[in-house]
Amino acid sequence: MANEKETRFVFNNGYGKSVIMFIKNSLVVFFSLFFIVSCEGKISQNDLDKYKSIMDVRLGHLGNAIIIQGRLLDAFNLRNDRSDEDHFKEAEELVKGHLESFGRPDDLEKLKIPNSAKLRQVHNSLIEASEYLISASNALEDNAWLGGSVSFAERNLEKARVNFQKAVKVVYDIQLDKKIKPVMEYDEYEVGEQPNEGDKLVE
Repeated sequence: MANEKETRFVFNNGYGKSVIMFIKNSLVVFFSLFFIVSCEGKISQNDLDKYKSIMDVRLGHLGNAIIIQGRLLDAFNLRNDRSDEDHFKEAEELVKGHLESFGRPDDLEKLKIPNSAKLRQVHNSLIEASEYLISASNALEDNAWLGGSVSFAERNLEKARVNFQKAVKVVYDIQLDKKIKPVMEYDEYEVGEQPNEGDKLVE
């Protein structure tokens, strides 16, 4: 009986009702926030299609630039005097051409893309990939005549590759079990020193 009276007293004073209302409101806020966060992580098909129509050709150019830059670095590491050959220089110009076709970072930032937080994140990642690739291209060009280490160029190329592959996986909704390889680390070497050819060959 005493407990019954105490319970009735608590509810009559409104304290119990306040506690229940507070819990209900907290749950509503929690689930609302959870729903918003979940939605932010998803991209609507309409937004994805619009983004692809804007970036599809550009992404092809960025992918080509990454492939050619990788082959240039492989060729340079196998024999660094190749940097003086005409076809090597032509390949460097091809990389620059593809990057130009992909778009300058400042121009890409101004593109009107769908209003999606996830897509903006992907877009910024692609801009960052192009910046890494520009740095890699410049580093190879600057260091080629020295015959020294191009590990900075190799690391930046790897970062560009990882950013590009992650973005493409989202944009084209590619469902693969295979994980994207992380950025590889490359050894430094002295001017005139020849790196181990076996370690530089692409699998």
